[in-house]
Amino acid sequence: MNEIKLYTNIMTNYYDEMIAEIKQNIADGDYAQAFATIKKELSMPYIPEDTEEQLYTLLKDLRFQMSEKRNTERSVDDILDGLRGGSECQLVSAAQLAKRNLRDYIEEIQDYLKDDPYPEAAALIVEAIAEQEIQDEFIWNKDGVEYTFYGDSLVPCSHSKGFLKANALLNQWLNKNPDMYEMAKTMLVHDVFMFLPLSYEEDEGQSLAFDILEEITRMMDRNDILEDVKKQIGFVSQQIS
Repeated sequence: MNEIKLYTNIMTNYYDEMIAEIKQNIADGDYAQAFATIKKELSMPYIPEDTEEQLYTLLKDLRFQMSEKRNTERSVDDILDGLRGGSECQLVSAAQLAKRNLRDYIEEIQDYLKDDPYPEAAALIVEAIAEQEIQDEFIWNKDGVEYTFYGDSLVPCSHSKGFLKANALLNQWLNKNPDMYEMAKTMLVHDVFMFLPLSYEEDEGQSLAFDILEEITRMMDRNDILEDVKKQIGFVSQQIS
């Protein structure tokens, strides 16, 4: 009786350890090993019912993971191919690539930035390089000018002191006109993005904000707002320009 109990405990431990090992293989991305173990155990003449159910559940999960990996790999190829397309194609591909770990695509990004890319698309990638603090060197051929920089030396747009200062001022100046503020902020973000790989300093924030305010109020025919702001800041034409 004790021998049967001992054997049962041994087998229970074996199945528990085997299931744990398969789960670890899947977590580690070692799909081939996990698949081989599952198929071997399912081919055995006897498996405890609960263990068999777990194996089939793991097999289903494994097949899903393997399918996702194949789809991801294909989509990465498509994204990289898209960087060689037209402006809209580059924008879509750059936005998707920016969400990934760019350290996996350093050479592809370096080649892309050197090849006079569409500026808006390139700016998305450069911003992601800054956010991910990538230490590699990049050369960006932008509008006929070559910028050489290391990713971890860049300031992400959202952290730029000039951007933060300008955004705070626009919010203050347009606090009674939220729609105009949203338009102004969109223009500000675009301007800061397109200034990459350079960034605005804090003392440049007011002139940056004022230039955008001028454009927004002209577009919306709200010169009254512009005049009110001029009074608030003690506007002097020479100082702002």
